Amino acid sequence: MNVKVKAVGFDFDGTLVVSDALKEKLYQEIFKENYGVRVCYKDGKARNREEKIRYFFDRFVKRKPTAREVDMISREFGKRYENSLRTCPLFQCTNMVKELRKQVMFTFLLSLENKREVVTLLKHCGLAKYFDEVLGGPKSKVKNFRHVLRKHHLKSTEVVYIGNSDNDIIASHAVKVKAILIQKKFNYEDLRKKLQADFVFSSLCDVPAGIVR
Repeated sequence: MNVKVKAVGFDFDGTLVVSDALKEKLYQEIFKENYGVRVCYKDGKARNREEKIRYFFDRFVKRKPTAREVDMISREFGKRYENSLRTCPLFQCTNMVKELRKQVMFTFLLSLENKREVVTLLKHCGLAKYFDEVLGGPKSKVKNFRHVLRKHHLKSTEVVYIGNSDNDIIASHAVKVKAILIQKKFNYEDLRKKLQADFVFSSLCDVPAGIVR
């Protein structure tokens, strides 16, 4: 990179932790227990927690949820989600995260999940000290990106973001931040054409520590 990178951002689910299947399982349990339906993701679109709950109601319960129902499911999901990751079995390539932290002025984490729960997990698993700021839902990643740039007086060219979804790349490009895409199975040229990711790797462990130099 020709421009000095001052900050590196990370997506949480799917990048630092591999938990998409786990999250779907938890939603399935909650909706089965409360409404007798089996839910699943159909379109793969990235959503914050409230959006996911409303999507499941619309598609599988066949009605709109009440505000009380959204709050109840959100709290129940958060409790189960937090408990499920407390053994820290899924955190990926922490040594690489530590190495990148040494090379830049600022590191941050963006999640569509509840910020408090993510911070609790990071502290429990000993990773909180590697992130200067953690941001979560219900705000969109684009809004949180803009907050980071504005608050820390960063130019978009001075930031690199590492994520694993189309939404991560789209959000990065919306604020003109360089994007590293993590995809286990990919055709490099197809992904470049589709998403215009600046870099593509098969796992977080494959990202070279010197990429921000």
